Amino acid sequence: MKRKCVATILITLTCAALCFSGIVITHNRKDPLHTSNDSLPLTDIRETFTFLLKTDTELQQLCDGNLNNSFFYQELEERTNIHIDWLSSLDTLKVRYRFNQDTENIPDLISINCFTEVYGNISLDEAIDNGDILDLTELVPKYAPNYYRIIQKPSLKHLAYTEEDRIGSIYSIKQESQKPWAGLQIRKDWLDELNLDIPVTYEDWEIVLTAFKEEKGASAPFTLPSIGYTMDDSINAGFQVSHGFFQIDGEVRYGPCQDEWLEYLTLMNRWYQKGLIDPNYMTDSSSYCRSESILSGSTGAWYGMYTLPSTVSKSDPSIEIVAVKPPRLREEDKLHIRSKYSVSDNALCITSACQNPGLALQWIDYLFSEEGSLFANYGVEDETYRLDKNGNPVFTDQILNNPDGLSFTQALKMHTFSPGLPSAYLDWKREFQSIPPSDIIMCDVWNSTASDYMLPSDLSFTSKERTRLSEIMEKAGSCMQNYTTTFITGITPLSDYRTYLQKMEEYGIDEAVQIYQQAYERYLSK
Repeated sequence: MKRKCVATILITLTCAALCFSGIVITHNRKDPLHTSNDSLPLTDIRETFTFLLKTDTELQQLCDGNLNNSFFYQELEERTNIHIDWLSSLDTLKVRYRFNQDTENIPDLISINCFTEVYGNISLDEAIDNGDILDLTELVPKYAPNYYRIIQKPSLKHLAYTEEDRIGSIYSIKQESQKPWAGLQIRKDWLDELNLDIPVTYEDWEIVLTAFKEEKGASAPFTLPSIGYTMDDSINAGFQVSHGFFQIDGEVRYGPCQDEWLEYLTLMNRWYQKGLIDPNYMTDSSSYCRSESILSGSTGAWYGMYTLPSTVSKSDPSIEIVAVKPPRLREEDKLHIRSKYSVSDNALCITSACQNPGLALQWIDYLFSEEGSLFANYGVEDETYRLDKNGNPVFTDQILNNPDGLSFTQALKMHTFSPGLPSAYLDWKREFQSIPPSDIIMCDVWNSTASDYMLPSDLSFTSKERTRLSEIMEKAGSCMQNYTTTFITGITPLSDYRTYLQKMEEYGIDEAVQIYQQAYERYLSK
């Protein structure tokens, strides 16, 4: 509809800016009353924790800047007797970088997407050794048994434990690996009208896009994202190259410095010159195609989310949209490039200032219990969901057709655990209830492409490596992005590709590749 150390999250998901309030809550705490979540509330006396995190703009607006205005967190407080003071406003930021060692301003809990802005470019292990956050290794089994049981799965241990085999954070974890939620889409109704098959090769695509332009009057037959490629690599996968770091036979490479990237740019340049790509594609900041472009008939193929077709059909039922596999050079080619999705999209740490970490862990662990995870994903029974004859939760109209005019996504954010926040045991398939089965099939189409050339999503880096990577990629990444745009538009001739490579070498891209190589080899050794 998105890690043993903090850097993995920051590199793969891109660290967001810190949002922190200087409000200080004085805690009057005692030892936890329970060592498990078998009984609620968790404490007889209402307790308060401060929690520093970043939330998305829509959620902030829905809650009027305070998550306690959401029905979900009001109900969670009622159940657990734990109150949270949310610190999430950049405007009220008063301290940074270890909070100037001022313990009066240190929150109890901190989201991983705020970690680097507060503590600097260090790993969880280093933050534990520095006394910034707590080592939860011995506390989790006792106070968060549900979470502990889940992370014992072999597929999750590399995520949940640090390089030194410690638990430094609590991750949001998806109950099942999530399939791709976005990919290439095309107007099937136009294909049928023009008697064209779904395109398979790049040559097929060029024929189809040309027909869309000449026969349907599309001004932007293919809507290319402003970055010049798709985030899932689907438009460039046929050249066996990624827009980032990847590996072939264990050798790490940086895609935009490969000869195959030049081949991709050459094709995009040709399509741009032929008018098959929106001439102003680089001015649209959205990663996905806008429904307005489809409804107006200006585009016939694009990169979009699986929920887009149902959105479009509400305005124009005659438009038929289907998912398309990545194009390839030859029909018989096997592809190996597809973005991998992590089983987690956020995490939280408990800081050394927290006076009652056991109770904090119990509060977190509730959302990993059977009862708590059902509540986190579906809300309150008979209000936001009911159980069908097979015992499966089914959303009510409070979510599907919200009486207050909220969209499905907005209603989820207000009544359930909002995606992207830390931390809960997440059922991502709940989103399928808002769309028809034909749209759900799109995820399977995109998931059919292999991803064996892609690096693991949870590579970990040392502090020195992260610092150096940040220095290199700040310049190299900007250089790559600028040249990608100017190569596609023809502002810079493709014959200058070697000049571009020389600049990337000057910025240290070879060193960055070696850093990734070392991290990948460490990953394989474990």
